Amino acid sequence: MTDAKVINLESGYVDIPLRLACPLTLNVIDYDGQLWRQLERQWQEHTLKLQRLAEGATIPKGGRQVLLLVDHPQAKSIYDQLEQEAPRSHVVIVVGDTANTELMRRSMRMGAVDFLPMDYNPPELWAALARIAEQQAAMVSLAPVTVLLNGKPGSGVSFISANLAHALAASATDEKVLLVDACLQYGSLSDYFNVGNKQGSLMGALLHDHNLDGMALEGMMSKARERIDLLPSQTPSLVSPVNITAKSCAQLLYLMRYQYQQLVVDMSRGVEHWSVPILEQAEHILVVTQQSLSALRETRRVVRRLQQECGIDKDKIILLVNRYEKNKTLTVKEIEQATEVSRILVLPNDFKMVEDCTDLGKLVIEVERKHKLVRAFADIASHIAPQTDEAVSGSSWLKKLFGQH
Repeated sequence: MTDAKVINLESGYVDIPLRLACPLTLNVIDYDGQLWRQLERQWQEHTLKLQRLAEGATIPKGGRQVLLLVDHPQAKSIYDQLEQEAPRSHVVIVVGDTANTELMRRSMRMGAVDFLPMDYNPPELWAALARIAEQQAAMVSLAPVTVLLNGKPGSGVSFISANLAHALAASATDEKVLLVDACLQYGSLSDYFNVGNKQGSLMGALLHDHNLDGMALEGMMSKARERIDLLPSQTPSLVSPVNITAKSCAQLLYLMRYQYQQLVVDMSRGVEHWSVPILEQAEHILVVTQQSLSALRETRRVVRRLQQECGIDKDKIILLVNRYEKNKTLTVKEIEQATEVSRILVLPNDFKMVEDCTDLGKLVIEVERKHKLVRAFADIASHIAPQTDEAVSGSSWLKKLFGQH
């Protein structure tokens, strides 16, 4: 399915999640190195980043930074440091001899969240990490992710992504949208917004995910439009995407979802090994297709791959028929029957308008405010991000005030 292979559950079935609710970094202090070697060999889950701390290294702080401290005579200075610092300033798991009552008392004074025996089973540690991740995820509100994929190459994902991001920003005046160009080597979203001075890139963010915080991420963004930030694919670089990992992607994705209220991801080049976490966390996956048999054949393969290879729930998948014309032979109903996807949206055809927007680096609404495509993008935005009850009631109140029913 994915490269997210979880620990070997040697002790049999244990009812714990296969993936963490949010990415964590497990900072390991293990003087003998025996436990560290086991962790490296057993755990390859992309929501967990393993990091061995050298002697004297600064212990990272933060809810998603977990310290795994393996008991050792040389660890006394670490115990003293953790006891002196404010309680719960670190998230600590201690591994030691359960018969050592003094160590257990020290662990309590350090505010350790768990104490595991030296001969613990891997699921015990994983369950502890899962609890920590769930607590951290419950404390923050993460932005929904909308991914756009081509059912057939050249179906118009980048043009749609740019205009849909604007429609989402326009539909909620207090929300900020991040548009991510996930086509690392061939991305063109910056051209759709006529952004020349790129501040940073997705490639750069993925390569430096371990050093990024909210301020650093903000500095990498290019301002596309009001309340729309753009993270372009890459600045000129010799770095190959083969160096990018799903683990880096999962860490960066969490930070982006934390900083923004909506994420739109242009994945027009298709799914790559490093981008699987984006699909897994997406609330909606829009597969863009067209009214032709060749497009339909390829779209069917993409939909099946999403479900069978990537494990995506069919309820997340929406077909978006681009360049739609009512008088074409292939109907929406036939597309639904062939793909077995019931949620289908359409974008009307206007090749001249799309060409003008692409050449000028403008959105449709900036060329013609009342164009049919503007209304269509607004409809799509309301479908994937429906108004809250409060917004709807506010709208009804305004209509009554101005006599509109």
